[in-house]
Amino acid sequence: MLAAVLAGLIPAAAASAHDTPGFDFEGAGYGHGVGMGQWGALGQALADPAKPGEDIAAYYFPGSEPARMRDLSLPNDLLYSLDNPLWINLGSQITLLEFTAVGGPLDLCLEGDGEGPCPKPQHPQAGERWEFRRIARGECGFFHGGVLQGTAGSCRASISWPDADGVRLRHGESRAKLCASRSGEICEYRHGELKIRDDPVEVGFHVVLAIGLEDYLRGVAEVLDHWAAPGVNEAQAVTSRSYAAYKFFHWETRPRPANPDEDPGISAARKDSCWCHLYDSWRDINYIGWAKETRSNGQPWLDGVESTRDRVLTYFGVDWEKYTKAGIVQTFFSASSGGITRTNVYGFFTERDGNTPGTEWPYLTPVWDPWDVDPAVGNPNASWEERVSAATLASWLGWEDVTEAVLVDRESLSSPARVLFRGVRGGEPVSVTVAGAAFRTALGLKSSNITAIDGVAPPPAEDPEEPAPGDDTGGEEPEEPSGSGAFEDDDGKVHEASIDRLAAAGVLEGTVCAEGLFCPDDPLPRWIMAVWMVRVLDQGVEPPDAGTRFDDVDPGEWWAKYVERLADLEVTKGCGSDPPRFCPDQAVSRAQMASFLVRAFDLEPAESAGFADTGGTHEANIDALAAAGITKGCDTDPLRFCPDQPVTRAQMASLLVRALDRLFDPVV
Repeated sequence: MLAAVLAGLIPAAAASAHDTPGFDFEGAGYGHGVGMGQWGALGQALADPAKPGEDIAAYYFPGSEPARMRDLSLPNDLLYSLDNPLWINLGSQITLLEFTAVGGPLDLCLEGDGEGPCPKPQHPQAGERWEFRRIARGECGFFHGGVLQGTAGSCRASISWPDADGVRLRHGESRAKLCASRSGEICEYRHGELKIRDDPVEVGFHVVLAIGLEDYLRGVAEVLDHWAAPGVNEAQAVTSRSYAAYKFFHWETRPRPANPDEDPGISAARKDSCWCHLYDSWRDINYIGWAKETRSNGQPWLDGVESTRDRVLTYFGVDWEKYTKAGIVQTFFSASSGGITRTNVYGFFTERDGNTPGTEWPYLTPVWDPWDVDPAVGNPNASWEERVSAATLASWLGWEDVTEAVLVDRESLSSPARVLFRGVRGGEPVSVTVAGAAFRTALGLKSSNITAIDGVAPPPAEDPEEPAPGDDTGGEEPEEPSGSGAFEDDDGKVHEASIDRLAAAGVLEGTVCAEGLFCPDDPLPRWIMAVWMVRVLDQGVEPPDAGTRFDDVDPGEWWAKYVERLADLEVTKGCGSDPPRFCPDQAVSRAQMASFLVRAFDLEPAESAGFADTGGTHEANIDALAAAGITKGCDTDPLRFCPDQPVTRAQMASLLVRALDRLFDPVV
């Protein structure tokens, strides 16, 4: 098949009518394509209005079954025994929170203000604008009309509304934006209560909504409002509930304190990053609160939530305890599958020359999704075409030029879409075959489901009727160096495979040290660390242009927005606060690297790893990194970590790849 395709290939530069050399990619779908496709779920609901939404959802997770969550042997009963067990992060690094009571007075609570038990004597009345301000490190207070009300206390507080309808929040004047709604810069909440928790390291505080699971789902905004078919709303509700419950039990690993309504049983690292089980944004599920419930055509969604109350997807197949929380599936969903879903491996990672990039989860195997591309459904992303310049491809691959792009395999149940690229590197011919997420994340295509390039497509693969079992070829050991990767100066070295994976995903663009060279042994500057980590965490999505909070970061530098984005993600806390500095050209130490990775990937704390040379601020994060299998230290006799040594560019590449593999691997 490959030979036939190559024989008929016309080089893009000769065949294209465009002035700029490049390739026309045709494809289908939008998003990572893992798990449930929302347009496909809509198509199923329209094709069979009597089909239960939970059965539509279960179709996309082979081997899963709908069940009542109460019937499962759960790690704890907090989702049922507490009024507001689920903590949703609305904003972090907030220094000024503006809030207004809706329909009645609010109750305020501020710890350490000397005014006795809560609620406080001050009760904001309906329509009054109040503020919660950070006064100094560890000191906050409630303000009205610019005047401190009562006395100041710690930055640990709550806002509740037992005698009011709810509360409205504004973005405030701090550098961080608050809440996902963004509707007129106002966010409104009618369920739960607000919790404010200090960030003991960073400037500002976290704003969190404590809420019940079912009330939370009512404010989820993941399907279009005009989708009125009950089946698609029920399918999305079951999928969202499963995701939220999985995440709750994933993070709620410690006993709650004596007063169970106060703090979740999450790790210290999780408290540092968000004080939450879930974010209200794309990092988990888009949640906009009351704004969703009050939309004129929002009733079908509320009906879908109510009719599926307590229903989740479960999996009790092979190794179910490794891949679930008490049997609850870790669900994923995206807008459009393009006719076939993808595994977690190819939806989130990139294969290069046949190196399998991860472990396939048993219920995240591909399934046919013909409803997604049914013209009657009206999916605007059922097909698309996008031109990618040869220069863009060459920059991504680290070559001087790309001369050919051939679609070797189309997306199928047994194979992802694979593209063979040929070009020139270092004056010599070079080629590589790529599959997976890089098409979407690095090249900016709508999905990795590529159907043709320059109008040429291989014949469809002959697939079995049912998805083939996943081949668990993942592992913790690094791949063997190939000696034929993206750069000349890492050939045959232990970190080559990791460097090539980052290069294939576009992570390294603009940060190589010279044409065709990676300089693997050079220390890694903090600004390059920011670029790499943001590209990995945001899956290649370009951060928006922004100013800078750091005095020593020039906003005119192309990488300044990556530093700012890393701070928004609460991964970096800078290198000094008076004035705020980032130290962009300073080399990252191995100890600092540990803290960056622990914050970025929300790694759990662990017992001491036994390193003889660690201690101080970063010790707990070094132990967490070791427990996750991401580092083994720098020496074994005695066991040492070398915390003060600079991390090299090559070492950081491998550490980042290992951390990324564990982001979607529940076995570890």
